[in-house]
Amino acid sequence: MSVKKPPFNSSAMQIEKKHPKPDFGFAEIFWIFLKLGVSSFGGPIAHLGYFHKVFVDEKRWFSSEDYAEIVSLCQFLPGPTSSQVGMSIGLRCGGIFTAFAAWLGFTLPSALIMIVAGYGILSFEGTSFLSVLYALNLLAAAVILDAVISMSKSLTPDWTRKIIALFAATILVIAPSALMQISVLFMGVIIGIMKDILPNIKFRNEKQSSQNIAKTPLATLSSHYNTSGYSPAIKQLAPIAGTLFFVLLCALPIATIIYGTDLLKMMNIFFQSGALVFGGGHVVLPLLQSHLVPTGLISHTDFMAGYGIAQAIPGPLFTFAAYLGVFVPTAMPAWITGILCLIIIFLPAILLVLAVIPIWENIKDNRYCKSGLYGVNAVVVGLLLAAFINPILFLTVKSWVEIALIMVLYIILHFGKLPIWLVIMCTILSGYLWSLI
Repeated sequence: MSVKKPPFNSSAMQIEKKHPKPDFGFAEIFWIFLKLGVSSFGGPIAHLGYFHKVFVDEKRWFSSEDYAEIVSLCQFLPGPTSSQVGMSIGLRCGGIFTAFAAWLGFTLPSALIMIVAGYGILSFEGTSFLSVLYALNLLAAAVILDAVISMSKSLTPDWTRKIIALFAATILVIAPSALMQISVLFMGVIIGIMKDILPNIKFRNEKQSSQNIAKTPLATLSSHYNTSGYSPAIKQLAPIAGTLFFVLLCALPIATIIYGTDLLKMMNIFFQSGALVFGGGHVVLPLLQSHLVPTGLISHTDFMAGYGIAQAIPGPLFTFAAYLGVFVPTAMPAWITGILCLIIIFLPAILLVLAVIPIWENIKDNRYCKSGLYGVNAVVVGLLLAAFINPILFLTVKSWVEIALIMVLYIILHFGKLPIWLVIMCTILSGYLWSLI
């Protein structure tokens, strides 16, 4: 594939050198996301910060603009946003198998923990665990802060887009709902298109943008890979995946009413939960509770115990379905039901990524799509900033000590140039040692 060429002026074009795109395989992508799956604490928005740290800052497989484009598109889709972003990265880096590798690697660690927890083998109690969890929450806050600052430099270079981001962040802090997230993203699209329709409005400083690009190091300009060229097989699969999504969405409720078996009821509950929820795992958990607890499929006590574990472990919150599957009565062994529930709740997200991402590649160069991305990218920065304030700061920070610790972790992340896994291990060790004092 050709090398990704970020926008730059003619002088930069003359000195750019091409770098061949590395040959990504299933094992390489799986290993990268497996490490993210055991280290990404803090919920969906924190996961986006970890992804940005790895794929934009460290590996430089994507520019901030490319990454924000993926995030903004996945924000519009129902389902687990961070998992869909991971699958989209995998799809762009190789194809269907690498997309599956990304999902499997990111999902496997927390899924195994939740299944084992469903059997009642694990017990997360004690001062040491709480101290480690507290330290990891502070690290998650620092990761999001690093992502906000890093993305804002490239996605909000002028005052117009800074104002858009701040306005979006203010709205989402005041009303942090999934519906409001979608509304704010649409607002960004409208503002971007207005920029194109109303050329007399000065939305950005082109001269400043050119100066910023001219000052960009050569290594940065030439280190982004063009991962957007999809094979004909992937493009042909897109309408099939979209059709299958809508067929299952409509057919499962009908089949449940006609046949009424426990297996069909379970499949319908988890597929509907994965297909119709905007806002990620935090939103799907109460929805699952409304379907499972009143019907007696799981007790309130067991549900809340699993809810607490899902909040404490790394990886996607949708793996809570694996825990719930252990309790759902079927003719199959409990662990198999857990795996089946896990696959079913993620299936809508997988189908939507396969259906939407390749089609988006064909239309994103459209004039109005480009204009819409102008505002959406700024909104993504506001979205991350809002998440950093609420719930991260609101729930984590109780005193100036926590603020100081977050800033120390941010400095280590941003200036220390240490691998993220090493920072996480040191954070876990620090939390454990703190519990012994």
